[in-house]
Amino acid sequence: MEQINGVVFGNQQLAADPLPFARSYQLEALETAIKQNTIVYLETGSGKTLIAIMLLRSYAYLLRKPSPYIAVFLVPTVVLVTQQGDALKMHTDLKVGTYWGEMGVDFWDASTWKHEVDKHEVLVMTPAILLSALRHRFLQLNMIKVMIFDECHNARGRHPYASIMSEFYHRQLTRDSAQLPRIFGMTASPIKSKGSSTADNYWKQISDLENLMNSKVYTCVSESVLAEYIPFSNTKLEMYEHVDIPCTLSLSLAHDLEMLKGKHECSISKSNMSDNSAGSARKRLSKLHSAFLFCLTEMGVWLAFKAAEFLSHEETSFFSWGVLDVCCQTIVRNFSLGASKIFSARLPSGLHWSIGGDIQANTEAGYLSSKVNCLLELLLKYRHLKDLRCIIFVERIITAIVLRSLLNELLPELCGWRTEYTAGHISEVQSQSRKIQSKIVEEFRKGLVNIIVATSILEEGLDVQSCNLVIRFDPSATVCSYIQSRGRARMQNSDFLLMVRRNRSLSLSVALLS
Repeated sequence: MEQINGVVFGNQQLAADPLPFARSYQLEALETAIKQNTIVYLETGSGKTLIAIMLLRSYAYLLRKPSPYIAVFLVPTVVLVTQQGDALKMHTDLKVGTYWGEMGVDFWDASTWKHEVDKHEVLVMTPAILLSALRHRFLQLNMIKVMIFDECHNARGRHPYASIMSEFYHRQLTRDSAQLPRIFGMTASPIKSKGSSTADNYWKQISDLENLMNSKVYTCVSESVLAEYIPFSNTKLEMYEHVDIPCTLSLSLAHDLEMLKGKHECSISKSNMSDNSAGSARKRLSKLHSAFLFCLTEMGVWLAFKAAEFLSHEETSFFSWGVLDVCCQTIVRNFSLGASKIFSARLPSGLHWSIGGDIQANTEAGYLSSKVNCLLELLLKYRHLKDLRCIIFVERIITAIVLRSLLNELLPELCGWRTEYTAGHISEVQSQSRKIQSKIVEEFRKGLVNIIVATSILEEGLDVQSCNLVIRFDPSATVCSYIQSRGRARMQNSDFLLMVRRNRSLSLSVALLS
């Protein structure tokens, strides 16, 4: 009789199929994962994906076509679909299919999914796709022999990882005849909370994750074993003095923006648009107004100007406009255009002035903030590096966009460095396409792009072995975020820089450093 949660299938004993270059702790984790559902908790860069690959190799004889069974490899971001799919193709001879939203999977029917299952043995996808396919019964849990959860610490609340387990796996868990897949989770941090949580709370989170995943956490007992293989980055705290932009300039710009907002709110009131459209337009105006004030106070007049300029372009659909009609869109775009003129009027003009001409003077004038100035000084310390690969983590997408503009204004001439930005899937902000994200990451790997300014989309799983510098422009909100972003610095003797405003609470940063 087939035994899914054990290791016996018919008359065959499931046996490990390791790769010859696997490390000792990877082999131990593989043996554990073959015997029971497992969450592998290992440092970023320790080779968790390779353990998953060896587990799939061990199950390969159950998956090979014409077998009706498949394995599913779930990843939290679209960027990782291609990365993990390529890794599977490199280290196994299994037929691998990769899936993401832009392929139109939301519109697939049962026959389309049957065709994919008949053709492929491992399906790599984001979890929302599997959840939808299970809910529509296009895929069944009993046809999945192995289910891998990359970055499984995300399995909480309403995340698709959690929904897959609670809606489908646990409902069949009590049935004697249920055929359930082997569960294999991977994480560099099994907790996902603020730094102020207690040790008891951490253990509860780990226990909750184990219960939800119906798995046990495995980790390498000896840090010295990991240290033989993993190049840990050098973590440094970089303090900067916050200096407000000149008060007169700040108040004047805030007043002008408020007046501009009022003018466009009047235009909305006088228009013939519906109440719903008018309400949506006012909401957009308010969000844009707040975004411009944020850029002004956090990054300075020049970057606020760049934000307004970007959002005023006709071809830019930065916000998901939803049901806004043409009249409403025009009013909202005109507000951004008006804001760009307000900021531009306060910047020096003429052929002899540039934002990079005298950075210190431009900082004192309020055109750049002291925080941005600190970032520039940190980057220039590494100008001697021949092959810089740097990721700068920020909290907001608009921050990533305008910092890219600034760095591309200054660094190509000073250092020959090119900068791009990546932004993820935020409900109110239009995300980059998978094609654009993949192109940027690939150019980063090749050295055609030296710096990526990124939101949290690149915190998890991105594997660029040559990445030698990571800077947190904005602080990590959670311990998990800190661990994940630090782990992007993969090269030997790489640096991980935490930018911290002096005299601000250092509780999380200090705790992490210690």
